[in-house]
Amino acid sequence: MKNPKHLELEISDRIPDAAKDEAVAVCVFKDEKVEAQDEGIKRACEQIAESGEFKGEAETLLLFHAPDGKGARRLLLLGLGARADFDLSVLRRAAGMVVRQARATHIKRLALLLPRADDPQATTRAASEGATLGLYENDFYQHHEDEQTELERFAIITSAASDELRLAAERGRMVAESVNWARELSDEPGKTLPPREFARRAAEMAEEFGLKVESLSAEEIQSRGMGGLWGVGKGSDELPALIVIRYEPDEARDQNELWAFVGKGITFDTGGISIKHGLDMYEMKADMAGGAAVLGAMRAIAQLKPQRRVVGIVPAAENMPSGRSIKPGDVVRTLAGFNVEVADTDAEGRLVLIDGIAYARQLGATRIVDLATLTGSIIVALGNARAGLFSNDDEWAARVLKAAERAGEPAWRMPASDDYKKRIESDVADFKNYGGRPDATAAALLLSKFAADVPWVHLDIAGTSWYDDPQPHAPKGSTGAGVRTLVELTCG
Repeated sequence: MKNPKHLELEISDRIPDAAKDEAVAVCVFKDEKVEAQDEGIKRACEQIAESGEFKGEAETLLLFHAPDGKGARRLLLLGLGARADFDLSVLRRAAGMVVRQARATHIKRLALLLPRADDPQATTRAASEGATLGLYENDFYQHHEDEQTELERFAIITSAASDELRLAAERGRMVAESVNWARELSDEPGKTLPPREFARRAAEMAEEFGLKVESLSAEEIQSRGMGGLWGVGKGSDELPALIVIRYEPDEARDQNELWAFVGKGITFDTGGISIKHGLDMYEMKADMAGGAAVLGAMRAIAQLKPQRRVVGIVPAAENMPSGRSIKPGDVVRTLAGFNVEVADTDAEGRLVLIDGIAYARQLGATRIVDLATLTGSIIVALGNARAGLFSNDDEWAARVLKAAERAGEPAWRMPASDDYKKRIESDVADFKNYGGRPDATAAALLLSKFAADVPWVHLDIAGTSWYDDPQPHAPKGSTGAGVRTLVELTCG
């Protein structure tokens, strides 16, 4: 795993002078004239627009050289679509796209002229966030003969620079860097990120950012009665781990309140004895995306320093077939004391999460959010545009939904009521882990039984955690879904 170079961010109210390795990106709406404080840039952009060569459609780019009186300046026209459709998500993606284009064309310094906006701080933060997200590459194991050009400076040009805008840009950068860190974990092959290595990297991050670590070993997992996590993990030669990261400021507003974020940490999922088909199984290296998102959020929270106690819990295991593996029909006793019949070993995520949720309650969690690449059914229901949100508490669900919307990671609330309880009823145990498709609601309902009366939200990110194809603003692979939602929920 490699870390991208730190991007130097600058907020300015003037366009920098033209330089050989510098370019200016100009935002263009398809139904408005170009906005630019520099008359030369404005005139050059208008000439291109009038020629019909560039129409300002969303997710389109045009790089050209324009005379500026001292030679030629490189300009990047950045399409934003219709003004009525513009929002921060559009800008975030556009900033990522223009950064990727700048790097591909060997631009080292890039200035982005922000479009007119009612909320300059939010716009600046989104541009900073998107640009930093655009830096991400997952070519960890590719050999590059030539040194790659790095974008060294990203200047955001606004009508009036201020300390408030600089703080907004810095927050955007910090959050996006934590998203990229989570993406690196999710894109790492299962061979090089088994559960204990996952725990080691979490501890390394915690030490860097001043967080507390209380991770449990496989022996402790077994001795404490975490039969779900132990049952899934015991089939592998790589032992399971329970990663626990705490953020506990001395000046927290309420020392009795503790929010718990629980993330599924299956570092590779073969399906176990109920083995998956081989097609696309390689993507199962990212079955710990929920756990990575929790750790990425904790990384950002530690830097933003909200006055709230938060704990991140990641039950981590490999789901592998062997003579030691849990078998269909087995019954496991969980940390909460309930017995669960294992109808399908490929429904392993909920088995590790129920122990993670129960452990959160043992620690005194007053509110819980869990994140997981849990079911294919949620992709059938919602595609890859929204996460599925399930909850036992309307007020808590509304808060998480609003945070997700503000973060640019929209979710859609789904039912988690006892109307569906027959799917998790067992003839031999308290519950069973799988009752057939469609499965997203039944899986969430099972998790809700372990949250009990604690306000709880489950985010099924199976559809939003992975790009099946390269995007203009991102490579194929992990998206880091959930990090920004948790940070927005915690920090506002």
